[in-house]
Amino acid sequence: MTGVFEMMTGPYIPTEHVPLDVLPWNREEGYEVFSYPPEISDVDEALFEAEGLDRDGRGARVALIYPYGYHIYGEYFAHLQGFVDKYEETAPELADSIRQLIESIKRMNVKEDWSVVRYVGHEYDDKPRVFGLTRGRCYYWPCSKERPVYEGVIDDEEFTSYLYPCDAECWEIVLDPTGMAARALAGDADTLHAWYPEMNLEEHFNKS
Repeated sequence: MTGVFEMMTGPYIPTEHVPLDVLPWNREEGYEVFSYPPEISDVDEALFEAEGLDRDGRGARVALIYPYGYHIYGEYFAHLQGFVDKYEETAPELADSIRQLIESIKRMNVKEDWSVVRYVGHEYDDKPRVFGLTRGRCYYWPCSKERPVYEGVIDDEEFTSYLYPCDAECWEIVLDPTGMAARALAGDADTLHAWYPEMNLEEHFNKS
C-alpha cells in the first residue's frame, strides 16, 4: 500500500464495498474514517511537550495528531510527516515515534482487510443520539491483517470506531476477509454487555 494512501480521495471505498452503501454520512460530507492505535496518546503527549504549548486551566491540552476532520488519508499523513521533518534533527526519538505511528495507522486502514457487517438489531433512528446504528445498514468493523481483532464499529456519524455489543442476533456478516467478525460474534471480543443511544461511551471506558 506504499504511496496508495496519498492518492485516495475521501472517504476511500474499495470497489467491492461500493454496492454495500457504507459510510453514507462520510460520503455526503466528504470526510475520511480512521482506525488508529492506543499509542497515539503517548506520541501526542510527547509532541505537545516538545511544542512547548500550555495546558488550559483544567490541565487539559490540545490534541495535535489525532485524525480529526481530515478529508483524505494523504492530508492527515502529510500533517504527521510535517512533525517528522520538524523534529528529525532536534528530537530524533520523537520523529521516529511519529514515523512509526504513520506506518501503524497505514496498516490499520487498509479497508480491503476490514469486515463489513449489517446491523439487524433494534433501530435507533427515532431517538436523539450522539452514537447510533441503523437497522439494515452495513458498517465497517476495522482491523488489520497483523492484528485481526474486534476494535469496534464505525457508526452512522463517527469517523472512528466505538465498541458495541457483539450479540450474534444483531449482526449479519457481509464480508469478513480476516475472520475477525465471525470470531467476535462467537464471543471472542471485548465488548459492552449492553448499550443504549444515550450512553456516553467515552466516559464509560475512561472509568473502566
